Amino acid sequence: MKLFLREKMNSYLIIKVEGKIIEKFILRCKKNNINLLKIERISNKEIIIKINSKDYENLNKIKSIYTLTIINNEGYLKFKEELNKNKVFIIMVILGLLFLIYLSNTIFSVNIISMNKDLNEKIIKELDSYGIKKYHLKKSYDSIEKIKKKITDKYKDSIEWIEITDVGTKYEVKIVERKKQNNNVSTEYTNVVAKKSGVIKKIYAEDGLKMVEPNTYVNKGDVIISGAITKDEEVKKYVHAKGKVYAEVWYDVSIEFPLKYTEKKYTNNNKRSFYIKIGKDYISRKKYKNFERKKIISLKNRLVPFEVGIENQKEIKIINDTYNINEAKTKAKEKVKEKILQSLDKDEYILDEKTLNFYQKDSKIVLDMFITCYEEIGKEEKIEPITEE
Repeated sequence: MKLFLREKMNSYLIIKVEGKIIEKFILRCKKNNINLLKIERISNKEIIIKINSKDYENLNKIKSIYTLTIINNEGYLKFKEELNKNKVFIIMVILGLLFLIYLSNTIFSVNIISMNKDLNEKIIKELDSYGIKKYHLKKSYDSIEKIKKKITDKYKDSIEWIEITDVGTKYEVKIVERKKQNNNVSTEYTNVVAKKSGVIKKIYAEDGLKMVEPNTYVNKGDVIISGAITKDEEVKKYVHAKGKVYAEVWYDVSIEFPLKYTEKKYTNNNKRSFYIKIGKDYISRKKYKNFERKKIISLKNRLVPFEVGIENQKEIKIINDTYNINEAKTKAKEKVKEKILQSLDKDEYILDEKTLNFYQKDSKIVLDMFITCYEEIGKEEKIEPITEE
C-alpha cells in the first residue's frame, strides 16, 4: 500500500528519444546516475523512456545530439493536470454539495396528517415551541423522540400516538386520535352473486343458502349463495351470505403484434462520472452514445430542482431487427397470456387456449384467441329484508 501511494505521489515523464546509435544515449544515462524506469525500443534510432521528473534537468544537459520530446506524464503531475483541467467542474460539484447539505437540513414545511382541526392547531403550536417550524434547522433523532413523548404525555386523553417523519425538506406529522370503543355493530344482509357469466365449478359457502350446483351455467348477476334462509318456501331469517364461487369463464381476445422490434443489449463498458442535474437536464462528462444511468451517490432537494452526485453509466447498444411469422405468433400468444394472468389471483389460472384466426397485415400480424380460465366470480351484494305489514 505504501509503495502504491509513493508511486502515485511521485512525478514521472514519458519521453521519446531520437538520434543515431541510441545505445550510447542509454550508457550516458547510466554513467550520470539517471534511472531509466522503463525503456521501449521503437527502432534503432528511437526509444521511449520513463524517468522521474527530478532527473529531467540532468537528462537535458547530457542529451547532446539526441532529441527529447515529452509525450506524457504520470503520478502527481498527471493528477495535477487533470485537476486543473476539471477544476471548474469540481468547484461546481463542491459548491452544489454544500448548498444541498444546507437545504437538506432546513425545514421548509410541516404537514399535519389528522382530520381534527382543533387538535391540529394545538399540535402546531406545540411543534413551534420546540422549534419544528419553517426555515429552522432539522432536529436530531433523539430530540424528535423526546418531543413526541412530551406531546403524547400532554395530550394523552386525545392522542393515541404521534409520528414525526423527516421527508426531504419537510416534516410529516401523523396523529392517531384516542377513540372510545363502539360496541354498536351494524348487521348488513347480503347475497353472493355472479360478477360475470360462466359455468360453476366449485362453491364454498361459509354462510347462506346455495342456490345452484356445480356444472350449472350462470349469468352475470345471478344469485349463487342467498342471504335469505327459507323453509317450506317461507323466509325464516336473513344473514350476511359469505363464500367463494369458482367458475369456468371465457374470453375472446384479439391482438396486433409488430414484426419489427427494438432490442436493448448491454456492453461490458461502464464508467463512473460526476453529474449535475438542473430540472430534467443532466450535465456530466464522457457520455456514451446510448447508456443507462445508475446513481451511486445522490444529493438533492425537493424544493429546488437541483441535484449533484456520482453515477455509473452503463453502455447499451440498440438493435433493430425483424421477427419471422412464427416468432411473432409465439410472442403474441405469450403477450395475451401474460396480460390475462396479470388480472388473475393466485388461486386462478388459464385452463385452455385456442387460436381462432391468424393473418399478416402490413408490418404486423393479427391473432384472435379463445381463452378459458378458472376464476373466482362471486361478489357480495346488499339485500333489503322483506317485512310483512
